[in-house]
Amino acid sequence: MAKSFQLRLDVDEWFSNINKGKTQQIKTDFDLYYFCLMMGLATKSKNNPSERCKCRDFIDYFVSDYQSQQNLIIGLLIRAELENLGISLDEKDAVKKQLLKLINPSIQTNLTDEGIDKMNAYASGVFDYLIQKFSSKPNHLENFLQRYVKILREAIDGR
Repeated sequence: MAKSFQLRLDVDEWFSNINKGKTQQIKTDFDLYYFCLMMGLATKSKNNPSERCKCRDFIDYFVSDYQSQQNLIIGLLIRAELENLGISLDEKDAVKKQLLKLINPSIQTNLTDEGIDKMNAYASGVFDYLIQKFSSKPNHLENFLQRYVKILREAIDGR
């Protein structure tokens, strides 16, 4: 059985105003995961979610809205891991070793169990950072997205 993507339970609570009831504006749990993952990869923040907090497995594949971006997301994971390990793209043997640890093209996600674990670690590790950057949990998707993009740009620019 393939490993699953995981969401921290506190992610559900924090996004509840824009992800529950009549005002539900987020289509899938993968959308929440993606917000956390992209910020985690940009900030290089990660932790072991099962050691840090309670989590729930929610899906073991990329949902259809993200399938066209699956390789890009995996590429960002690889880039973050190589940078985290201090491996240059010129170090072909070391890069190949990391690719073999993270990628398995015979699985629907194209990720090994270790690759899924690393992705979950980045999605979990940034959540505390993300909530610190907001004065309160989001109430409107539009406001959240505007603030999120600004924070993400700052993280990418290293500010």
